[in-house]
Formats: sequence, C-alpha cells, structure tokens
Amino acid sequence: MVSVVILTTALSAGILNTHIIGPQDLNEDSYLRTISEYILLNGGIPANWGSNSSAVPEVLGLAKSNSLGRNELDIDKVCRLNSQNAFALTYSNILGAAKLENVALGFSMSQLMDISTILYSKRGLVDSTAYTFKISVNQDGAPTVASLHCYTVAKGFLTDMYNSTSADGVGYIDIEIPNTSNGTASLIVFARALHDPRITAYGACLFGHLSAEPLPNNTFLRLSPLNCTLWLSSNSSSITPEKCYALSYEYQFNLTLTSNTTYNIPTILGKSPIVLIVTGSNASTFFIEWTTYPQIPLEAGADFQNRECHTFSYVVNVRGNLYKLTVRLGGTSQ
Repeated sequence: MVSVVILTTALSAGILNTHIIGPQDLNEDSYLRTISEYILLNGGIPANWGSNSSAVPEVLGLAKSNSLGRNELDIDKVCRLNSQNAFALTYSNILGAAKLENVALGFSMSQLMDISTILYSKRGLVDSTAYTFKISVNQDGAPTVASLHCYTVAKGFLTDMYNSTSADGVGYIDIEIPNTSNGTASLIVFARALHDPRITAYGACLFGHLSAEPLPNNTFLRLSPLNCTLWLSSNSSSITPEKCYALSYEYQFNLTLTSNTTYNIPTILGKSPIVLIVTGSNASTFFIEWTTYPQIPLEAGADFQNRECHTFSYVVNVRGNLYKLTVRLGGTSQ
C-alpha cells in the first residue's frame, strides 16, 4: 500500500497541517516529501528560468525569488509547466532538473473555486439580443457565496456587470449585445470568496451571437503569456489580430501590439488571475481566443492514472491569489 501525504493550509489561521496515511512507508514517504517540498520552496537554478523563455533549469524549483512568504510561486515558472505555452518545459526537462532517477514526477494546479456557466434564457429585442446566464460557484464541492464581476466581449463590443451568488452558490447575469456585433462572443466570470479575497477564480464561456457555435479555443491563435508579455502564434497566414484585453476582478485594460506578435501585459495590482482575450479575423470570420496569466489549470509531467504514487497537495500563492498545487511522485520515470 502506498502512503499518501496531504498538506493543506488552514486559510483562516495560516497554519500548515500534515496528515500521513500508511506509516509503514514513512522512509520512502519522507524521501519523496523532501523532493516535493524542495521544488515548492526553492527557486531553482538559474533563479530566473521562468521569465527567460530560452532557459532550461539546471535545478527545478517553482518558488518566487526573494519571496517573503511561504509557498509563493513564480508566475512564469508556473506558466512554463503548461503544455499550451509555447515556452513550456518538456517532461525530459522537468525530470533532468529535478535530478530524479527511476522516479516519475507529475504536477497539477487548479483554482480553489469551480465556476460553471450555462445559458439560461435568450430573447431578441429591436436592435440587440438579451441573454441571461446562470452561474454556479462551488468550493470543495459545496455551493459558496461569492461576489461576481463579469465581462462580455463581442465584435467591437465590451461591457461589464456585477452580481453575487446566493447561499445555494447560484447567481444570474443579464447582458445585452447589439445585433451588429454578430459572431463569436465571450462571457468572462470572476468570482471572489467573501471570506478571503485571495480566493478569486475565473470562468470563460464562448458562445455564438446570431451565429453558429464558435470553434474551440486555440483554433486560430496560440496565446503564450510569459514575463509580462503575451506572445501570439498564428495558425494561418490570413489571421489578423484586432483587439486585446487584459481583464481581472478589479481592472480592465485595452492592450496595443508592441510588435507583430506581442502585447505587453500590465502589472495589475490586486488578488486576481488575469484573463487575456484577443479578437481578430481569419479572412471574413471573426474569432475570439483567450488564455490566463498564470495559465492555470494545468497538468504536467507523468500521468499516474491507475498507478500508485505519493501525493502531496499544497495551497500556494501566485501573485496574491491562492491555488492548489498537487505534486505526485512514484513508479518509474518512463
């Protein structure tokens, strides 16, 4: 039987509690836990391997350099674990930097709240179309009360609105989009826990506004945020970016191209992930692509499905917002 170690942070008290199941494996467990905590608490070598897109770390560490707080991760090191990022580390890079032999290593990161969005109703008006969306917010599998800040992006159109969820975790958002903005539209939802502003989550929903259902995200552009820069990789020579927005719970910015393929991401104050949206056209087709900074959720490294492993879970801080990091170790590296 393989032991499982779960480390959680008691948010209200700031206390780290450790629970061990399976004391017969304490020696192996202690060794793997040491590896896990080293990766969590150290920045690696070189210390700036996250923001340097061409650097491959000699030693793996995810911590933010010169951090004054425990379990604070570097936003760019997190992004380079996400395979959707153009500058992501390979599994070989990860294993080599972790100095592991005959041990498999995997990471996952997720938000502390889950957001689901469904279209509740739709009705046509004279020059616009009205939509109502039902938003459900859960934390640890239970409905939670949260404040909501939502944005709607469509062709030549951006608006925002506020609401909150009730005790059953459900809230509703009403939006009205001009009919002239037909094509793909997006609803971006930020939910903030009332008991702790560091728990702020996002949800993104693309839908067709007087048009067919949109194609999947990343169909037209690959968006890779790193070192406060958003890099665009086009999937077609006929693609033309038009607008770029940086959205958070507190702020919104219209970004301008700094080159043919990059936008500067503002250093946004506040405890919130940033949703980055790029609109554009592929010939006559209007599209919306999006990503987040940091790029969470993510899965990296070995897939331990149906395999025994030691699991270590932590609540971590990335730019003032809290996430769950899970490190899995065990088996072989193949």
